[in-house]
Amino acid sequence: MRLALALIILLLPALSSAQDAIGRVNIAGYNTRGMCTGTLVAPRVVLTAAHCVLERDGTRKRISDMVFVAGWDGAGHAGAARVADVEVHPQAVNDGGIDVRHDLALMLLDADVDLVPLDVGSSPAAGPFRLAGYTRTVPHRLTTEDACPGALRGTIWRISCGIEYGQSGGPVLFGEEGARRVAAVLSARSDGDALAVPVDGWVRRRLSALR
Repeated sequence: MRLALALIILLLPALSSAQDAIGRVNIAGYNTRGMCTGTLVAPRVVLTAAHCVLERDGTRKRISDMVFVAGWDGAGHAGAARVADVEVHPQAVNDGGIDVRHDLALMLLDADVDLVPLDVGSSPAAGPFRLAGYTRTVPHRLTTEDACPGALRGTIWRISCGIEYGQSGGPVLFGEEGARRVAAVLSARSDGDALAVPVDGWVRRRLSALR
């Protein structure tokens, strides 16, 4: 009986958490290698920042070099898939460069990732928020920071918690544990604060069409 019970336990899949839907976006090319953060918001759709999939001049990076790795912890992951296509916010590129006010993109994966996606939703700009992402300092484990207050600055949010390289595209989460939703996407930093782009109507419309 003990042996049978042990076999059953071994055959059960590992339990995943909502945090597993957040992953590293690995970007490698002929002479460059980089990373961003993204969030699984549908079985084959990842929400990230437009500048993670675009060059500085607004041209697209090579999609074939991009892989989304959900829940990466340095030893394994909760799911992974290659990027098959990207959709960039229609106002993300302006005057030959990336407009931080619309720094949003959806990555379309080549296969389903078998995890529960995080919902997108709205929230007050004041927060408080949880910021999450993979940083240059700790690239193999998800870094989170809680109780981050925010404020509206034009059409973007300024959030009083610091971020590092690699966290671009990461989620700004709002709500209680177990019911958190992605309210914005990390885009840049300014004087030690994070700048984030709120999820807008374009993201919601495209997600509704892609699901």
